[in-house]
Amino acid sequence: MLDLLVVELKFNFYLVIGLMAISALIGHAIRSSQLHKLKKRVEELEKEMLANHAEILQVQKEKIDLLKMMEQPAIPVIPLNTSKDEKAADKLPDVATRKKMLGLAEQQIKRQSS
Repeated sequence: MLDLLVVELKFNFYLVIGLMAISALIGHAIRSSQLHKLKKRVEELEKEMLANHAEILQVQKEKIDLLKMMEQPAIPVIPLNTSKDEKAADKLPDVATRKKMLGLAEQQIKRQSS
């Protein structure tokens, strides 16, 4: 009965060590190829982002140029109404001077009447 429980295992340690080394090399090769593909994909995405950012900057520059061009008219325009308003404002004395003149006139009238 004791003979049935005993199983004789024979294996070569060199073979096991060799298989482990080969499987480690295969695993390393697979993982390094995956990493290489991922790095390549990251580089592609970085290039795409740089191109997109450059395009955005170009569009913003064009927008600023257009806004500057719209602010500065190509043909100079001389406003006619503002020159008349300025002349009318120059003819009228300021309020402080008018009050002072009215106050002096009232005082002179009071002196003459007394």
